[in-house]
Amino acid sequence: MDLSHNRILLISGPAGAGKTTVASEWASSNDTESIHLSLDSFREFVKSGYRNPELGWNDETQRQLDLARSNVSAVAINSANAGFEVVIDDAVFPSWEAVGIDRWREALSPFEIDLVVLLPSWDAVFERNAARSNNRKLPEAMLKTIYDDMSGWREHPDASVIDSSELTVDQTLAEIKRVLND
Repeated sequence: MDLSHNRILLISGPAGAGKTTVASEWASSNDTESIHLSLDSFREFVKSGYRNPELGWNDETQRQLDLARSNVSAVAINSANAGFEVVIDDAVFPSWEAVGIDRWREALSPFEIDLVVLLPSWDAVFERNAARSNNRKLPEAMLKTIYDDMSGWREHPDASVIDSSELTVDQTLAEIKRVLND
């Protein structure tokens, strides 16, 4: 699927939704030159003084997130200007401004964003989280809070929400193509 070069695909969803896997496969399976950028990968460039948002949110956590978003955006814009299709994965929340879509719009301007939210059922997210390695596994209460907030995308006009509970990666990619073409 060749996105317009003035658009960037942003794939979001709760932990365990498959954002990174799907975004990587989207970029790998395209007929056009594509690049996949994961906000988490950029956040993890910080080796000394890293603030894990899972352990609490504070000014330093926000500063590191803003830095990662700025760096992802710079690479995304440079890549799109060079003719690459760009897909980004990040946990973007519908009702939390600090990690909301408006921050991405500002950072990626003048590019438009196609926001796709992978939102499997709670049971699927819970099972996928349980299967994760210990350093990627979230406590159930935190996961539920994230999931409940992400569920707000269902009512948001700017998001294409896909229930990927029963979908394979290939089926999810096909569904993304379908919603982007609608």
